[in-house]
Amino acid sequence: MNRNMDRRRNPGRKWRLWLAAGVAACLLANGAWVWLSWGLPQGEKLRAETRARCRTHGAALWLALPAISGKLRTAVVEWEDAGFYRHGAIDREAIREALLADLRAGKYEHGGSTITQQLARTLFLTREKTLRRKLREIILARRLEALFAKDEILEMYLNTADWGPGVAGAEAAARIYCGKPARDLEWKDAAMLAGMLANPRRFSPLEYPKKAQVREELVREKLVQEKAVSEEEYRASEAESRR
Repeated sequence: MNRNMDRRRNPGRKWRLWLAAGVAACLLANGAWVWLSWGLPQGEKLRAETRARCRTHGAALWLALPAISGKLRTAVVEWEDAGFYRHGAIDREAIREALLADLRAGKYEHGGSTITQQLARTLFLTREKTLRRKLREIILARRLEALFAKDEILEMYLNTADWGPGVAGAEAAARIYCGKPARDLEWKDAAMLAGMLANPRRFSPLEYPKKAQVREELVREKLVQEKAVSEEEYRASEAESRR
């Protein structure tokens, strides 16, 4: 009875408790943000550091995007991040599907990363599979998309992508695995190279030709399904890729 009376007499007490809880939540959120974004560049500093790190991580011969086969560009986008030109820095649907897959597997193994997130990871982060790294990757990806156009991001990605030990960028990958410059890649070449990106050592056509062929066929199926190329056109280009 006395407690109820005290509450009626002190209506401000409840609001003070809510205010304290709100302030605590804000402080906690702010602390979490500082912890996640600590040391990550932004603005013009990020632009400058991105270009500098591209020179460090990138191909010995940097190619402008139009100098890279359109077939490789299409195969990489369709296989790695089909919504690249439609969504923002992150693909919420891909993240949701990856999260569900991780919950079913009982471990963190599916990233659901966009091409922009992959570029952020390559240039600024490690490949460790932790929630903090994933969130930092998202922060950087958002900042990168605020600074660079989609074509610029794709160009940087294709020139810095890891295609195996000592094989950085599309030009090196094209010459080593296909015996031709990146501008001359056919659909079969493009599908094989795109299929390697998730794990270039495991799917190397030099070390594991059967695995590489299986991956190439998976990419081909995706390209045909998405109507990026017809089955007939793809098969017709196979002879060209062997020249």
